[in-house]
Amino acid sequence: MNLYEYQGKEILKYFSIHVPNGIMVKTPEKAVQAAKILFQKTNKTSLVIKAQIHAGGRGKAGGIKIVKSLDDVYKESTNMLGKYLSTHQTSKKGIQVKKILLSEDVYNSEPTPPIELYLSILLNREIEKNIILYSKKGGVNIEDLSKKKPNEIYKEEIDPLLGLQYFQIRKIAFHLGMDNNDSLKNFQNFLMNLVKAYQYYNALLIEINPLIKTFDNHITPIDVKIILDDNALSRHKMYKKKYHFFNKITESRSKLNFVKLTGGNVGCMVNGAGLAMATMDMIKSCGGIPANFLDIGGNADKKRVENAFSLIISDKTVKIVLINIFGGIVRCDIVAKGIIDSYSKKHKSYINQIPLIIRLQGTNEKLAKSILQNHLLLIYYVSSLKEASDKIKNILFNK
Repeated sequence: MNLYEYQGKEILKYFSIHVPNGIMVKTPEKAVQAAKILFQKTNKTSLVIKAQIHAGGRGKAGGIKIVKSLDDVYKESTNMLGKYLSTHQTSKKGIQVKKILLSEDVYNSEPTPPIELYLSILLNREIEKNIILYSKKGGVNIEDLSKKKPNEIYKEEIDPLLGLQYFQIRKIAFHLGMDNNDSLKNFQNFLMNLVKAYQYYNALLIEINPLIKTFDNHITPIDVKIILDDNALSRHKMYKKKYHFFNKITESRSKLNFVKLTGGNVGCMVNGAGLAMATMDMIKSCGGIPANFLDIGGNADKKRVENAFSLIISDKTVKIVLINIFGGIVRCDIVAKGIIDSYSKKHKSYINQIPLIIRLQGTNEKLAKSILQNHLLLIYYVSSLKEASDKIKNILFNK
């Protein structure tokens, strides 16, 4: 589960990591009220308005603005809220900005420019260990650095039994230029607390970019991205309640093997992980882009199929839906009824808008087709992955 920046900073504050003062708001009027508080509290002459979306690259896309007056706050927050922000990590349409974070401008009061660093903790599944990635050159161009100068990004593995060791912290600090006792001490406290936060909340990723070292050797995260493991959310009931994590979409995903993929145009619903992977490979090979991985499982009932289909249809980037079901334990007619229920309860406006390519084989396949044929759906039946591939090509590229 992706967290917004303001949520990530709340976690860091809980673990005694100093973060810039900030207030999350949803309206321009609330933004002005928050700005009055922050101007008074921080005694700064400027603030930062930051769009809260689940994507990086906000600064280059206009999602981060410096403001120096209440009039500027109202103007920039009005321009930002409700608009769609498109970055290199979103679709062309972008993501609608529904929240903004007003934050103190840490750079404003620095007598010398702070040093911008990069640091992240993430799970490396290949070696079955958490690792720390870090670099002396943080900031907006870190992606370019990873491609052009990968030797300037360092890696440190965390032993799952021993944990992060002090000699590793000193090694990381040395590479990051912590060249005096104060900066080394502050960095050591910061990194130890960051690892504790990562482990306590069962995170898959904590990424801080930039992490700045100020002129007086304080270590401050300016931006933070946190991804939590969905499978561990039940361990954090108070946190889940505080941030209202379990909305209807999350609940519907909880019994599904669902992974949203960025930039896809073909949604797919399959039963069986192996068949799902083969289906995604086929979509890619014929020129389409899978929009998701979705395995409804062998014991799916009508409600689960309904939720699964709703997840696909709700994705605005999906141009085609491919349903590839081998009816063994799960009956084909149950799948058909779940699709019809999804349309009738939640997605009536999508009937005949998105073509369905359907491969139903196995138990009650004839009954399933008769159920679907009684509704005005744009359906193309296929009997093999080759036929499905040809139909995807035909629809996407008119071939």
